Amino acid sequence: MPDYLIPAASVPVEQYIKKSQFICHLRPTENRQQAMEFIAGIKEEHKDANHNCWAFVAGEPEDPSCWGMNDDGEPKGCAGKPMFQVLHHHGAGEICAVVTRYFGGIKLGTGGMARGYSSTVKLALDEMEFKKKIIYVRFQLTVPYSMQKSVVHFVDGCGGDIDETTYGADISLTTDIPAQQRDQFLQLITDAGRGSITVKKHD
Repeated sequence: MPDYLIPAASVPVEQYIKKSQFICHLRPTENRQQAMEFIAGIKEEHKDANHNCWAFVAGEPEDPSCWGMNDDGEPKGCAGKPMFQVLHHHGAGEICAVVTRYFGGIKLGTGGMARGYSSTVKLALDEMEFKKKIIYVRFQLTVPYSMQKSVVHFVDGCGGDIDETTYGADISLTTDIPAQQRDQFLQLITDAGRGSITVKKHD
């Protein structure tokens, strides 16, 4: 599982296209439930709007089970899908976009609506700050006392952390290793331990 970008805060932006007002709210959402709660809140805030269309990637960017989109009464494919495509192309995860539209009296056509919704999301993304989410893998290690310093060095070198240490006949270490460094860490443990270190992956 690769690391990915997530939004650092919520961002609102708006623009007018042929007198129609488009307002985009972007918000960090870790899962579908958070995304749907955010959408419901915006709908309540803008219940007098013509449409509150939405799209989200509420989890890992490449996990389809985390995706969602809705046109909220606009012609099919003219709102939710263009919004989602902008989000997905950006590559960020754990993010939800709601675009509220107040009709200004001039029809935009299906192409104009798609551009209006997608460009408003793009404006919000340009304003938003992002941070990297590092995915960790947790391992339980059983280590001889003679190997403790070496194992601690390997964990530090791979950018990991030791969450818990228990002393008994051997040393039990609970470690969190960045997923991208997992194979390197396991190779170091295997080469150095020569069968004396037991490794179990936590779910």
